[in-house]
Amino acid sequence: MPRQRHGGRVDGGVTIRPRRIRRFVESTVLLLLHLSPAHGYGLLEGLRELGLDSYPVDASAIYRALYDLEATGMLTSWQDTRESGGPPRRVYELTEAGDAYLRDWVEELRETDRLLHRFLDAFEAHRRQYHGDASSPHVEEG
Repeated sequence: MPRQRHGGRVDGGVTIRPRRIRRFVESTVLLLLHLSPAHGYGLLEGLRELGLDSYPVDASAIYRALYDLEATGMLTSWQDTRESGGPPRRVYELTEAGDAYLRDWVEELRETDRLLHRFLDAFEAHRRQYHGDASSPHVEEG
């Protein structure tokens, strides 16, 4: 049976879960609002623009993150009445506290990146040493 990402079954019947970084949606919302104020749908579009559209997230997760971040003072919001063709949209903006929190997130993600690279480097070194194989195992795109 071929190895797969994103919920595919692999050797021994173990299921690989979709890649997730705990509360990554929160950090992404902070980054997008650091770039410019936006409404919820605009944040979903922003995910695509950042190339994160394959990250497993839905609109409800974005809105939960917005609500939680605003409740903790990381964001402020207001109704944008300039929109035409429908009800006003709530626009969110990063506060100074939110900007500081984003910087903390960036440091945590950098450390996660370092840990993942150490893990992958150790795996590849093992493959080269014991299996004579310098290439990564085949993983089907899902």
